[in-house]
Amino acid sequence: MKHPPPWLFGLACVPYGVVGSFGGQVMPYMTEQAGFKLDAIGWYGTLLLVPTVVQFLYAPVVDIGPRRKHWLVIVAAIGAGFLSATLMMPLPEHRDAFLACAFMAQLISGLVGSCCGGLMATALPDELRGKASGWYNIGNLSGGGLSAGIAIWMFGHHVDHRIIAAVLGAMMVVPALAVLWVDEPARPEASAQQVFGETLGDVKRVLASKSGLTGIALCLSPVGTAALANYFAGMSRPFGASPETVALVTGSSSVVLTALGAGVGGYLCDRFNRRVMYLASGTLTALCGIAMALSPRTELTYAVGVATYALITGFCYSSFTSTVLETIGKAGRAASTQYSLFVAAGNLAILYVGLVDTRFDANHGTTGVIASDATLNLAGVAILAIVFWRLGSFGKWRHPRQVREPTGGPSAPA
Repeated sequence: MKHPPPWLFGLACVPYGVVGSFGGQVMPYMTEQAGFKLDAIGWYGTLLLVPTVVQFLYAPVVDIGPRRKHWLVIVAAIGAGFLSATLMMPLPEHRDAFLACAFMAQLISGLVGSCCGGLMATALPDELRGKASGWYNIGNLSGGGLSAGIAIWMFGHHVDHRIIAAVLGAMMVVPALAVLWVDEPARPEASAQQVFGETLGDVKRVLASKSGLTGIALCLSPVGTAALANYFAGMSRPFGASPETVALVTGSSSVVLTALGAGVGGYLCDRFNRRVMYLASGTLTALCGIAMALSPRTELTYAVGVATYALITGFCYSSFTSTVLETIGKAGRAASTQYSLFVAAGNLAILYVGLVDTRFDANHGTTGVIASDATLNLAGVAILAIVFWRLGSFGKWRHPRQVREPTGGPSAPA
């Protein structure tokens, strides 16, 4: 079987990014405009992250029956339906229905990431996993940023909600069709009981290893979570940022910058130690937050700070994905579930870091929120560096001259 081109995963992951960016950018903007305070928005964001934390519990579904590429198209379409319904719920009077539909959209479409992770783990050689991680996160973060920017701009210009729902729904379904070109063989028939049993055994073996345990510790840490990216759209007023500026820095510029950060991160992760790259991404996140916290509350500070944070976010996420893929290896039948387990730990970290950060808003304003994020990242980097050093768990060390591009090419349509 020929391996798929790494760039294909950039398209396949766009649906995951659209829903994720809705919870992280569009929802905070919509609820802020509807009169909700940042502490309440923080709780809403936490609710929408819950499915990403428990996703590994139901991810084995995509390791059963249809091929993973077919599952990806199915869950993207169902998720698009729930997201469209979310956008049709007026705020603030239909808050509960709004959040319920958004929750279901995240619950279903989160399996897009499980499908992509399983395909990358089973279909790609190790030498290409950093590059694929870069493309995966270009699709996730930049595709999501583009959809969020378009949505915020349309809301700011009072476009009919039905049109917004149709646009975001199309942005989920159409890119997902690219995954059909992956040359994925049919899976042998197996009962659900057999698959879940094998999956449990595989997960136990991963967690019993030093690499697996330290990998989970890395994912659970606040390092590289880029949690503030989920709340910048709801922090525009203290900086006096206009809707156009918010749409620009969280939308179109975010597309370019996260793509650049993810691409650079993926390139570096194929050439240097992946865990070191991940710790470096957390350090950069902290430095950006410190600079932003100490700067004056102006629209320029908002634009430059959010743009820089977006660049680093791409680096954080591609480093995270490539580290997870290295940890689980080929993974076999349970690839999607093992990948989802580590991603769930990472999403739990995003959830608690975002919740902790936003708790500082009431007494310390945006300065406290941003400073909290920087402090958590620095503390996490220091602790993990010591743990990895003492346990010898930094993973594979690479040298750029030792990296060779493997032969192979795009797979044929299946």
